[in-house]
Amino acid sequence: MTPRRLGGDAGAATTEMVIVAPVFLFLILLIVQLGLYFHAISIASAAAQDGAREASLLGSSPAEGEQVAEDMLQSLAPQLLAGARVNGSLVDGGDSVRMTVSGQVSQVVTIPGIDLGISVNETAETPVEEFRPAGDAPGVAP
Repeated sequence: MTPRRLGGDAGAATTEMVIVAPVFLFLILLIVQLGLYFHAISIASAAAQDGAREASLLGSSPAEGEQVAEDMLQSLAPQLLAGARVNGSLVDGGDSVRMTVSGQVSQVVTIPGIDLGISVNETAETPVEEFRPAGDAPGVAP
């Protein structure tokens, strides 16, 4: 008795495509999500730096720096950072301003049962500008 032969390789490419396509699409979406994460870091860092720079100017306050950082977030990436929070404060006895921007990166793909929850937290610190009369340099004893 001779063994019975199956139908051959007909349909093998379709079966392979059905197995490989979802994995390939998932990898593409993962790369897009990674790109959004790095873009969110860049935007949050720039907003924190601009807010700290504004708050450090002579006569400014941390609240004014927070407003500048929030405006920058809204103009550059209004939907990229969900629940973005900006916090400015004086540190080192009022000699420096620290501006922190944090939020959750929007998700491209939602996986049931898995929360990616990618968060961004960027901080910038800069010295407060102050007027000093001529000859009154810091660190120079009179």
